Amino acid sequence: MHPLERIVQMARELNDEIISWRRDFHMHPELGYHERRTAGIVAENLRKWGYRVITGVAETGVIGVLRGAEGDKTIALRADMDALPLNEENDVPYRSKVKGVMHACGHDAHVAMLLGAAKILAKIKDELKGNVKLIFQPAEEGGNGAERMIKEGALDDPKVDMIYGLHVWSQIESGRIGIKEGPLLAATGSFSIEVYGKGGHGAYPHQAVDPIVVASSIVVALQSIVSRNVDPIDSAVVSVCTFRAGKAFNVIPDKAFMAGTYRALRKETLNLVVRRIREIADHISRAYGATCDVQTRDITPPTINHPEATKIAKEVAMNIVGEGNILIPSVSMGGEDFAFYLERVPGAFILLGTGNSEKGTMNPHHSPHFDVDEDVLYIGSALYAGLAHAYLTT
Repeated sequence: MHPLERIVQMARELNDEIISWRRDFHMHPELGYHERRTAGIVAENLRKWGYRVITGVAETGVIGVLRGAEGDKTIALRADMDALPLNEENDVPYRSKVKGVMHACGHDAHVAMLLGAAKILAKIKDELKGNVKLIFQPAEEGGNGAERMIKEGALDDPKVDMIYGLHVWSQIESGRIGIKEGPLLAATGSFSIEVYGKGGHGAYPHQAVDPIVVASSIVVALQSIVSRNVDPIDSAVVSVCTFRAGKAFNVIPDKAFMAGTYRALRKETLNLVVRRIREIADHISRAYGATCDVQTRDITPPTINHPEATKIAKEVAMNIVGEGNILIPSVSMGGEDFAFYLERVPGAFILLGTGNSEKGTMNPHHSPHFDVDEDVLYIGSALYAGLAHAYLTT
């Protein structure tokens, strides 16, 4: 029997346990840097299976190290643990028990799948010529948990030579795997602009400097960045998602506030977008006789898969689900802090399809109706374990 066939068989046998873990995490979601219950369950299981366990990394992160029979290569496998601040609207037995908190992006499935892989790898560790490092990371959802994990040594002792991340994907058919070399997800950032004018009576606008008119002009002008400053064959996004000003129907306020997100597939483009946001806000404000304060924050770099890591992943995935179930996913303007690992170590970020219209798992990520097709989670465990086995036996 081919080693990957044996790993898939082991994963199938663990399927009920993987689903049980996933449902438990789903019912007890925890926000970024508060994943204490989840981390505790992870650490307890890893110790039971013979891993060296390090807890409290980046507050709630857990690292498990499994040393093989020989060799000094190290592969890392990462799963994120945090949930999102929204109320679940699914009518399922495993519905979130925490008001206002929900696993709406599949991180519960990621943890469960990596636990499944951990159990498999512990059983075959004598075949591995090197080390496996499992990274259970907090705060992917805007908290840059990956960056903190790296700063606190997640890629050291033993030094990581290759890293993989896996994400369930509702827009890919269940059981299919998306693998793409090069850019996969965008670099992301946030901005806020506060415009300071001069308040006054709504009947006498000539005596005021209306910050709403100024801010509205800025909103419209910001749309020109993508259409007129970014190369048409490149990709970028500038979206104003918040706008606040005034409280009374007949009072011109003295300030207006907006905030939003900017994204790009290349750092150079991201820098261009940030520069233009600042210039447009400043020049328009001054043209109207107002002033402004612009704040920008780069959040994640672009997620760029390395060629050799992608090649290995594709070969492993083909042996697990068949060549016909491998696809090249579209580039997304969503962001992932797994990109921080890829800036330092060769690796790849892989998508596992969990979209099934009959089971109602096609809803978008971050939706209160988001759910996953649990019947394919064993594939994720097999893929995680298969990647480690392939890398450490060649």
